[in-house]
Amino acid sequence: MAEAAPHLLDLHPRSWPEEFVRLGGKAFHGRSAANWIFRRLAPSWEAMSDLPAALRVRLSEEHPFPRSSLRARSEAGDGAVKVLLSLPDGATVEAVTMPGTSGLTACLSTQVGCPVRCAFCASGLEGLERNLSSGEIVEQALWLAREAGAIGRIVIMGMGDAGHNLEATLAAIDALIDEEGMNIAARRVTLSTVGPKGALERIAQWGRQVTLALSVHAPDDALRHELVPGVRKRTLAETLSEADALFSATGREYTVEYVLLEGVNDSPEQARALGGLLRRRRCHVNLIPWNPVDGMGFQRPPRERQEAFAETLRDTGVSVTLRRSLGRETDAACGQLRRRSLPAGPDPLTV
Repeated sequence: MAEAAPHLLDLHPRSWPEEFVRLGGKAFHGRSAANWIFRRLAPSWEAMSDLPAALRVRLSEEHPFPRSSLRARSEAGDGAVKVLLSLPDGATVEAVTMPGTSGLTACLSTQVGCPVRCAFCASGLEGLERNLSSGEIVEQALWLAREAGAIGRIVIMGMGDAGHNLEATLAAIDALIDEEGMNIAARRVTLSTVGPKGALERIAQWGRQVTLALSVHAPDDALRHELVPGVRKRTLAETLSEADALFSATGREYTVEYVLLEGVNDSPEQARALGGLLRRRRCHVNLIPWNPVDGMGFQRPPRERQEAFAETLRDTGVSVTLRRSLGRETDAACGQLRRRSLPAGPDPLTV
């Protein structure tokens, strides 16, 4: 049985003119359609009034758009907007926008569920269902732009781990940063990953000027392997060495993501240990107070404990930001909105 042709959104927008010729249109129709999709945020092919009617019919038949539907939407008082999208196979995926000083930041997912199964994260509680295609990642950005407004930054930090679906993620970023796509500067894109084997080397080969956000969450291998089971075959030393090599290749400093869990990884001793690992590296630490998830045995540290950890880390010579949490009224933690929509079943923490 012949493999199905890729959906138009799975193709780079610069290849659309060729595909539109195959569909019976003209090359300029492909460029016009890309403008409609990525800049004018058209909700469907039917809305593209300058395309021939017959071409719009064929597009709808061969490349249905949108492929996903809006299943749920929640909005917090601080302006964060989260959407839950339903895909044609019934899978669901989350995406969110967050307000900032430079406009809206879109947080996109790369997988349905997550194979890394961080102990404090809702995304991996049901494990990995499947990878998203590049077009399914792109479509999240389109939904968010239509629902919340113009996007100024993109962070690949939603459900899943980009390093475990890297080729589709890089292809999606290529489409979003291209002039024929959303035209978002590569330097305004952050890609988060735990750094599975080969991922950081591949990002270096790819060569775009995006920012790496390396998920660490502990200052030693024993605790990191407990909190992030998906990296049990990797050491912090080798992962940080690969991040340093990525900096050498691109000239882009990376960030270290560290979720603060009260009584688990937020002591002064752990801050000093983390500083010892990082103080001579070209990186910046993002401290992220944990967003509560029902049924998990963790607590968010009080603000004074968060600030003390940050100050101790600064004293070691490391650059630090203590992040302000947005969306705490809107199922903020990754995977929460999706988790609430799933059929009731056994508690994944106890099976």
